[in-house]
Amino acid sequence: MTRPNILVICSDQHHPLMSGYRGHPYVETPNLDALAASGTAFTNAYCNSPVCVPSRMSFMTGKYASDVDSWFLYIPLDRAETTWAHRLESAGVPATMLGKLDLCGDYQDAGFGEHKIIERRPAWSPYPRRTPLLDRLDGYVRPDKRAHIMNSGVRAGLITDGSDGHNDKYGFYDHDRIVTDWAVDYLRDKGRGDRDQPWALYVGLLFPHWPYCVPQEYFDRYYPDNIELPFDASFPNESLHPALRHFQRGQGIDGLTEEDVRRTVAAYYGMITALDDRIGQIIDELKVQGLYDDTYVIYTSDHGESLGEHGLFYKQCSYEGSVGVPLIVRGPGLAMGEACEEPVSLVDLYPTVLDMAGLETESDRRGHSLLPLARGGEQVREFVFSEFHGNFFKDSWYMIRKGDYKYTHYCNERPSLYDLAADPQEMNDLAADPRYQEIVAELEALLRTQVDPEATALRAKHDLGLIGPDGEDYTRTLTVTDVHEGRRTGRFEPEPELK
Repeated sequence: MTRPNILVICSDQHHPLMSGYRGHPYVETPNLDALAASGTAFTNAYCNSPVCVPSRMSFMTGKYASDVDSWFLYIPLDRAETTWAHRLESAGVPATMLGKLDLCGDYQDAGFGEHKIIERRPAWSPYPRRTPLLDRLDGYVRPDKRAHIMNSGVRAGLITDGSDGHNDKYGFYDHDRIVTDWAVDYLRDKGRGDRDQPWALYVGLLFPHWPYCVPQEYFDRYYPDNIELPFDASFPNESLHPALRHFQRGQGIDGLTEEDVRRTVAAYYGMITALDDRIGQIIDELKVQGLYDDTYVIYTSDHGESLGEHGLFYKQCSYEGSVGVPLIVRGPGLAMGEACEEPVSLVDLYPTVLDMAGLETESDRRGHSLLPLARGGEQVREFVFSEFHGNFFKDSWYMIRKGDYKYTHYCNERPSLYDLAADPQEMNDLAADPRYQEIVAELEALLRTQVDPEATALRAKHDLGLIGPDGEDYTRTLTVTDVHEGRRTGRFEPEPELK
């Protein structure tokens, strides 16, 4: 074979440290461990926006989420944007998508020649929004977030069609079972086909995304004692940065008990092990069909999961558990059993996939191919970047990781700075320390070479209905109650439909 095949497996909401190959004392991931032993594990990998849709639009296009105006969920991608699937198809490499990719609205294929999904996310209509997005206003509390934690544990013991995965009784176990079966069937077909025709397959699995429920056998591996309780897990946590305390209040999780956390952590661990079993099925089929040696494999997740760390659950913030992701790359000619500590991000997937196919990357893409690092080469990037413009935060934030330092710029709030080498749990914010002011200034200047944070935040607010016709910033002046009253009186239009 002159050109290898490409297999990309993307899970959803996988904490970067919660795998056996990362040294976790309890989480069992033998298949990911074997994949890491056969390739390179990137131990400082980040998503470019820690929520599903913007992260995926970034790694599909090789651009930052703000480059393509992907601020939050329910926002469609412009069909004019080129994805790596478009590039592969144009070069004669058939590309197939199975499972979750999370485009919104009518445009679902993302340039893949074939695609099959179970759950299609709709888009707001009309969009841009003409009524304020409540999720970013004072007084917003999302009730289902607390409910997921209170209902965590064992999944109902029945088989579903996978389409009701957000239900706390079922979760995404059946979704992943079905998508894995699709992937296995695809690989069997390729095993019978033309071995000289390279192909690309994207598999979108949903574990360990909430709801936190898993079959009994997986839950029992960890509950009640085979877990690590999260650090700094106070509910409420009054020591949080003001923007993060606002986030915690929006989750509605004040007053959680140790038992609530213990049960949820055990279920999450079980979800990771169930995910690992699915990945094992796919890799095993590659080997059975004699395709493994001729296939590049990438495993990653769209973002992480805080899982109680700092008193937070879910994603959305710039702490390591949320913005960090697992990332493994293996394939022909790449190093085996290596751990690369250089900071990288998911925007690097676009040039990496093109490099695997022998294609050049356009000059307007933000990332760099990971293959030189996976061959033992030197780092070519100076820093990594992430951003967030969605729910639970009144204002946008932007993160720069350079060397050991992580800087987060919060619009209309003070910044934060952590030395991750000395303080990997991010307990000691250095931003106000006079000894670190030069580093803060350097990293803010670096951030501004990538994006105008205030102008970009304003664009996001305009699109999300948060700027009034006279320029009023509703995140500064309105509460959720005000908007409800404004809808009643006709000041604001009804909530846009989802289509």
